[in-house]
Amino acid sequence: MFIRLATVALLVAIVAFADWPFYLGNSSRNSISTIPMAPPLVEEWSYEAPGGIDSTAIIVDGTVYFGEMDGRFHAVDLETGKAKWVYQATLGVPASGCVLDDTVYFGDEEGYFHAVDIETGEKRWVYQTFAEILSSPNCMSDGILVGSYDSNLYSFEPKTGEVIWKYQTEDRVHCSPAVEGGKTFVTGCDGKLRIIDVETGEEISSVDLDDYVASTPALVGDRIYIGTMGYQVLAIDWKQEEIVWSYRHPTTEFQFYSSPVVANGKVIIGGRDKRIHAIDEETGELVWEFITGSRVDSSPVLAGDVIWVGSNDGNLYALNQADGKELWKFTLGGSVVAQAAISGDRLVIGSRDGVLFCLRKP
Repeated sequence: MFIRLATVALLVAIVAFADWPFYLGNSSRNSISTIPMAPPLVEEWSYEAPGGIDSTAIIVDGTVYFGEMDGRFHAVDLETGKAKWVYQATLGVPASGCVLDDTVYFGDEEGYFHAVDIETGEKRWVYQTFAEILSSPNCMSDGILVGSYDSNLYSFEPKTGEVIWKYQTEDRVHCSPAVEGGKTFVTGCDGKLRIIDVETGEEISSVDLDDYVASTPALVGDRIYIGTMGYQVLAIDWKQEEIVWSYRHPTTEFQFYSSPVVANGKVIIGGRDKRIHAIDEETGELVWEFITGSRVDSSPVLAGDVIWVGSNDGNLYALNQADGKELWKFTLGGSVVAQAAISGDRLVIGSRDGVLFCLRKP
């Protein structure tokens, strides 16, 4: 009996403190929740952010952090939905932040990168890049990585904000850098995948993708999966520096702004053709598709056997990962470009009409 109770207590603790600490869930940017989440869900609370929400919330130690398009950055208690503090940035905050130790880091549309104390909401330091920041940072103890529309990828010293290094690409950096094994993987409007040494900022290798990219690369072993603005989804062997396959929908030609989730033999990604596409991970062939009422810029999340993804039609959809059948949907109201963030038995997502929702298992 003691062992059984201890096991239950451990599982409760894991569920209670499971975080969503990065945009796309983790540092490799493959959006898989460690906790299953099956519909239906019920609304637990909502939080008003009338400037509109494009950024995906991050959740760390029971606090939800997200940016508003009027320049405010919020820290909200996950249990109650009440504000802990609100910080005013220079312009809108379209991308997610990340937390390291006692500081949350994020960029704004004026090109400022902010470091804010997570307890007080007070500024620690600010660095000005030369163009807007739509990239979500990757937080590491030896450097905070973020891209800017000034064409640079930056590595900042976490405590001081000093630039450790910056790498200049040939065009704007929109994506959020993926990190694994001392390497960062970055794409941008110059149409290249670049693999860069995290410590030195030196380029290790690159792959020409032919089209400019707003999507963030999902890293799975030796492969990178990414959508392009040239109507393609690509599988790239980054070690061999070659494209393994290229997917185009058989009847539509629309851009891919969403980032993919890769699991169970499928690459699942939203498209501006109003569809969620499930592509065979090995062959690049279409497995299933689900049609929404508007374009899908929101990036899907896999939680157990369920895909959670928003659409500009104002809905959050729960789909069966195996066949794409609709299991459930929740109407947020405004267009949904943010990704769902999952922590324990709660799902948090906002919309462009300015409401952040916390949904929970009943």
